[in-house]
This record gives sequence, C-alpha cells and structure tokens, in this order.
Amino acid sequence: MKKTFLYLSFSLLLAFPIIQSCTEPYDIELDNSYARLIVYGEITTDTTAHVIRLTRSADYYYNLPAEGVSGAIVRINDGIREIALSESETEPGSYQTGADYYGVPGRSYSLTIDNVDINRDGAIEAYSASSELPFMAAPDSIRLNYARYPFFQGSEILLFAKDPAETEDFYAFKVVKNGIQQTDSLPEIIVQNDQLFNGNYTNGVSVQFLDDDKPGEKVSPGDTIVFEMFGITSEYYNFIVQAQTALFGSNPLFSGPPANVTTNLSNGALGFFAGVNVRRVGAVAP
Repeated sequence: MKKTFLYLSFSLLLAFPIIQSCTEPYDIELDNSYARLIVYGEITTDTTAHVIRLTRSADYYYNLPAEGVSGAIVRINDGIREIALSESETEPGSYQTGADYYGVPGRSYSLTIDNVDINRDGAIEAYSASSELPFMAAPDSIRLNYARYPFFQGSEILLFAKDPAETEDFYAFKVVKNGIQQTDSLPEIIVQNDQLFNGNYTNGVSVQFLDDDKPGEKVSPGDTIVFEMFGITSEYYNFIVQAQTALFGSNPLFSGPPANVTTNLSNGALGFFAGVNVRRVGAVAP
C-alpha cells in the first residue's frame, strides 16, 4: 500500500466515527509499504557541484531520517558528454558533479542510476530520467513593498520583467536574505505559469513574501534581498504543484482520492530530476 494512501485512509477512518457519531469499533490493518527509490536533483545554469540525492522509502510510521542509497553508479549525459558523479564521503546517498559543472539552456539532460537493489532481493535495478533545461529571459529588477493582508504582514517582492511571447513559460521563485535562503522548503516555493502575462511586462507583480512572524524573515533597513527566478519545464511545474497539493491536502475533504504525484523517473521510482535556468536580481531594503 502506498504511504500517501495509507495515511489518508487512516485519517478518514478516524474522522468518520466523529462525523457520524458511530460507536462501532473499526479494525484497521496497516500493511507495510514496499521499498521504492526516491530521487531528487537539479541541473542548473549555476557553476557549482550539483547534487543528486538517492534515498529509500520507508513505512509511514518509520520515524527516522530517510536512508541514503550508497554504492550507486550515477551518470549525467547532456547529449555532448557524459559524466559520472561521485558519492559524498560524509552524506551517504548524495552524488555530486564537479564544482565546475553547469547546465546549458536548450540542452536535454539524461540521468541514469545503476547498481542499486532497493528491495534487497539480490536483483540489480536501473533507473533513468531526462529533462530539458529551458531558456529564460533575465528579470530587470525587484522592489520591496511592506504589506498587510488578513493572514500576512511583512515584505512582498514586486517583480519587473518581460515575459517572452513566443513560448509558454513556467517559473519558480525563491528569496535570499543577507545570504541566507528563506524560501527553499516545499510549502514556501511559489511556482507560476505565464498564462496571465504571456508576452507582457510584469511591471511590479507580487511574486514572493517575507513574513514578519517567521524567524529570520523580517526585513530591516539595509538588508540585502536577492530574488531567485527559476525557469522550469511544465513537467517540473506540475510536479511541484501536485506535491504541494499532497502536502496541504485537497479541499473539500470528500473531493475524491488523491492521485500519485507525477514523476519523470522510470521503473517505479519517486521524485524528480529537473533542468533549471537560474536568474537573480537584488535590492537593498530602504
């Protein structure tokens, strides 16, 4: 049984007696889920050591950190050359490119993973994924605006940028404050397609937020704010949206069973491998 379905089924079975005022006991059998390979990694236009993280799935009530998958043979091919990644000596399951590696817009990147036995049944398994690294226009500038909304008080980031009219584009947005990433967790990443501004100048659209009530996010005069704009594929956009929906839950409660989060990985693996175009623009808080 898949972990997501197990959790939702268990939650609904607990909720029904309360909603229906029913006193009949329920017998709940919680089966163990079979092990799956979980992969997450990005090839970006930054020149840096890019990391592909491999972990093994566990039962829902397994309350330890995900187990890294060691000893894999991990390769990346951009259509021109293929490189082998090296496993970290301090973090099992993390495989890195060299520090001088960078992605090139317009190329398609293929990931292959070999020499793994996720189910520990003695059979060696192989996995693969591919992603295009899209082109993206650079943003012009940002402006900070202090805002008060019913559920938010803090600084919003207004973006000034031209969206190309020739293509359908997809974006993700993050924020760095004084050199520290503030919005790198899944709930705080904002993704956006260009349906509302395709081919237009954004002219100050609100794209990210720094909440006064969250530790470290409150902006003070003189703080340096860097807005990170990521050009992503439609497949990666859909993956993030579906993962956020699975995390936050659907509304209304009885809207139907959740679907599996889309992946571009083969052989039943979970997660995503993405090509990402990165652009940055900064401002100093007044």
